[in-house]
Amino acid sequence: MLGTMSMGKLVVKISVPIMISMLVQALYNVVDGIFVARYSADALTAVSLAFPIQMLMIAASTGLGVGINSLISRRLGARRAEEARDAAKNGIFMQLCAYLLFLLFGLLGAGPVFRLLTPEA
Repeated sequence: MLGTMSMGKLVVKISVPIMISMLVQALYNVVDGIFVARYSADALTAVSLAFPIQMLMIAASTGLGVGINSLISRRLGARRAEEARDAAKNGIFMQLCAYLLFLLFGLLGAGPVFRLLTPEA
């Protein structure tokens, strides 16, 4: 596919699923906003403040996953299985590190950031 398909068709074929995924993620925020807006403005504010953080988490996880997947595939294609295993181990470690960073932010940093961005917290 990558070596035989024209660039225009390839860009469309690869970018459309990514765009659909991003649209679905954005629709989660819209639906949550519609649902919680019925309860209070504070609930809508909370959902609106959490959305960028959710997108950062998705971007970090997806970016690491795609990058590590590419590295593993290239190593396996070159018949270097041990290097592919090392890449997989490093990928798992990096995902765990990203998880811990977001966890620490959620436990320690979310409150101060949200208080900074809203008049009442």
